Amino acid sequence: MNYGDLLSEAFRITWRNRFLWFFGFFVGGASFNIPSTNFGGQQGMPFESASGPLRWVSENLILFLVSVGVLVLALALVFIVLAMISHGALTESVTALHRGEPRRFGSAWRAGTAYFWRVTWLKGLFFLMALGLALLIFLPVVLGVIAIFAFTESVGLRVLSVVLGVLFVLALLILVFLPFAIVNQFALRELVVGGRRVMDSIGGGFGLFRRNIGRSLLAWLVQLGVMLGLGIAMLVVITILAVILLGPAVALFAADQTAAAVVVGVVGGLLFLIPVFVISGALSAFNHAYWTLAYLQLTVPADRDAQTAGG
Repeated sequence: MNYGDLLSEAFRITWRNRFLWFFGFFVGGASFNIPSTNFGGQQGMPFESASGPLRWVSENLILFLVSVGVLVLALALVFIVLAMISHGALTESVTALHRGEPRRFGSAWRAGTAYFWRVTWLKGLFFLMALGLALLIFLPVVLGVIAIFAFTESVGLRVLSVVLGVLFVLALLILVFLPFAIVNQFALRELVVGGRRVMDSIGGGFGLFRRNIGRSLLAWLVQLGVMLGLGIAMLVVITILAVILLGPAVALFAADQTAAAVVVGVVGGLLFLIPVFVISGALSAFNHAYWTLAYLQLTVPADRDAQTAGG
């Protein structure tokens, strides 16, 4: 594999086809942060002394929490659906662009919807397999530590068991889930690019990794280093944007200009989210393109050799 060509082509495709960034944002794993509220203490129910909307919330707390929960679940479902569409859209589009075929947002969206159910089944099976592997790793260690705590009161042995257990779990997680993550990448491409069924795609992903262990692990190391560097650059850019866009709101709060600070903070926060979404989408699209091109470099030469031998 030519890793320099691989990186440069992934960058070129991602930069020249910015519609991929939309799909990249959703495959990047956008998440929700649900704030929690402390209802205990001597303060009573929250907002009980407030008026207007906050008072309504305090008087209809259960309805409010249920409504928020339903809204969060609905948004999570939408994000999951868009993520499954985006996996198929990115894989098919990058493959077509690599072959010199034109692609636009509409054609990428249609490809993503065409593969939606198969990608969903594939990702669901990998999730269940990951859950089973995690249980196999954590459960014996946890039971062993519990047994040591039950049969001895030695602080030294207890601390040693916890330390060794943590180290053992970390080593197994790396040993098991690193190949598992690479197989996950290959299986998706087997499904979309290779046109295989879901179970055949999983088997094909394992087979491709087994035949190319060294190159696959090196591809992961190259990707890790590049994404680490890009992530640090993204963090620097986001920090600068946060100071520029959110700094005035902080200054107004410090000057006791609460109303103005809220307005400036809301506007600055919305403006801040736009580049964050764009940058994260671009990075995720680049990462996805990298693995699609890596898959093509590993499989296309094999296909050409098979055709040559057949001729």
